Amino acid sequence: MKISSRLLRYKTPVDQTSAFLNSFRFQIEYFTCWPQQDHKTLKNLVSTYIKLILQISGVSEVDSLDSHFTLESGDCVLVPPYAVYSARTHEQVCSYELFFNVYPITREQEFLHQLGFTSTLHIPGLIIPTDSVLLGDCYEAAQMHREGCYAQLGALLELLLVRMIRSRQTQISASGVSPRVQSIVERLFAYLDEHLNEDVRVEDVCGALSVSQTFLYRCCRSVMDCSPSQVITRYKLSHARTLLRNPDLSIGEVAAAIGYNPYYFSSQFKKSFLLSPSAYRKELSKG
Repeated sequence: MKISSRLLRYKTPVDQTSAFLNSFRFQIEYFTCWPQQDHKTLKNLVSTYIKLILQISGVSEVDSLDSHFTLESGDCVLVPPYAVYSARTHEQVCSYELFFNVYPITREQEFLHQLGFTSTLHIPGLIIPTDSVLLGDCYEAAQMHREGCYAQLGALLELLLVRMIRSRQTQISASGVSPRVQSIVERLFAYLDEHLNEDVRVEDVCGALSVSQTFLYRCCRSVMDCSPSQVITRYKLSHARTLLRNPDLSIGEVAAAIGYNPYYFSSQFKKSFLLSPSAYRKELSKG
């Protein structure tokens, strides 16, 4: 629709941060609430998702690598994928957790690096009282199976991201990844999607994409910050975590669905998430 010349002087340009965030799709995979979780200790937690811990009340502590954070009411912790951390709660703790993915997945590392989200971060005072009310309403709506709660959470997530960027005074710069390299990794994921239940090897991928192993390695390092074999494993295990939520599927059936034998699946799953598939399923049932 053409804008009237009379209105053009009122038009404001899109800022760089908004343009950057608008180029992604954020999908909240799940949302949890931990009310009255006093004096709890959780060790060696890890996720394939980006995770936000939103502290509503009380005091808790988070340890990740060499960093130690004390969370009070209104604080937020962002945990990037595959970061291992531990948490302890004190008295009168209530917190919410948002687990989300960034799409396209081939730009996840660009998103994390540009915004400085490559390590666990503590952002004090990020949550305001109206956020707490909205989180409570959304959680109640989710428990009651009312429509629209995840759409509300998505809007809140983007607002929280903007606040993080502003509080940390992050500057967005142009991506250094070439279109060809980006395209190769996109084709890699398309191949993995088509051959999810097969034993995919790096040489198979190289043959299908008509690239050398050295070039594919450089592409994966540039875009995903890991090797091709790690991309394959993480992609398969991410799907496995979703399948494990279905109690009708056995561990063997989940393994077969991603092209692994049960023993190899269990060993790779535990190596990545510090829990066996059956232990992970038990943790899900507790939630």
